[in-house]
Amino acid sequence: MAENKIDQLAAKKLYPADLNDILEKFGHLLQVYKELPDRDSIYGSYRRTLKCLDVLFPLKEHPIHGKTGLHAIEKYDDDGYVCRYSYSWKIIVPRQGVQLNHISSWGNDPHNSPGTPPEFIIETEPHHHHHVPGNRRIRKENWDIHTLDEAFTFVKFYIESGEEYKGR
Repeated sequence: MAENKIDQLAAKKLYPADLNDILEKFGHLLQVYKELPDRDSIYGSYRRTLKCLDVLFPLKEHPIHGKTGLHAIEKYDDDGYVCRYSYSWKIIVPRQGVQLNHISSWGNDPHNSPGTPPEFIIETEPHHHHHVPGNRRIRKENWDIHTLDEAFTFVKFYIESGEEYKGR
């Protein structure tokens, strides 16, 4: 069963994020912060080319996590499909280090080089989920979130409910 799911995941074609669709579906979650320069967010000059997307979506303030955002990075292959992605839900104000601002993230950069400690080897390599707030070292399998839409859907629950994300 697991092998079949892994084969399906490996064969999955990932399409670039449709920003118009994202803004239509999740625009109500976005917030402008005076502490965040426009150039750093969807409200400024985000970067989108034929080869990549790099954009920060500042989110409404969360009662526990504070001022957070969803940072999306997609890199595209020659056929226009997403070959690398990173979707990071993080604290954006105040600016902090990578570990301190981390809430949750998903990506497919490879983490299976020789010598990888056994506790970091996962079944869905390279798709992984850094699921522990404040600790990007720990990761687990990522079966479900491989697109910006899916990442927004995950984060939406916590922004709308105000529930604390504790890692799952």
